[in-house]
Amino acid sequence: MAPTSELPLHLAVYRNTDAAAVVHTHAVHATAVSTLVPEVPSVHYAAAVLGGPVRVAAYARYGTAELAENMLAALRDRTGCLLQNHGTVTYGATLDQAYDRTAQLEWLCRLWLTASSVPGLTPNLLSPEQLSDVQEALKGYGQPG
Repeated sequence: MAPTSELPLHLAVYRNTDAAAVVHTHAVHATAVSTLVPEVPSVHYAAAVLGGPVRVAAYARYGTAELAENMLAALRDRTGCLLQNHGTVTYGATLDQAYDRTAQLEWLCRLWLTASSVPGLTPNLLSPEQLSDVQEALKGYGQPG
């Protein structure tokens, strides 16, 4: 069986991060958002789970080194990104963690699409300081107080 056409994309993540697992999807809501904005708006603190505001990698055809390079730029200091007009990439220390991040990213995109679809209203966005506060709190998440 031949490897996926996205082999350069997967290998780039493994070579340039501490990833033990990579998940690449064409999830509907995330792909829709990738066509609309350069970054997923911070409508929920879940963005902090992915390292901060989720960037959208510039479009390049699937399977190309250019797409892999664009993805790496979008992943800088993040554990997930969107690929413009294409889909998502997340990674983690385990396959479960990478998958959970993908699910979180799809949920975040669906939330933003839903909130931004109300005529005459604009979603409230979290500030960089608010996201940073969540990132700091997550460092001790699940640990005894």
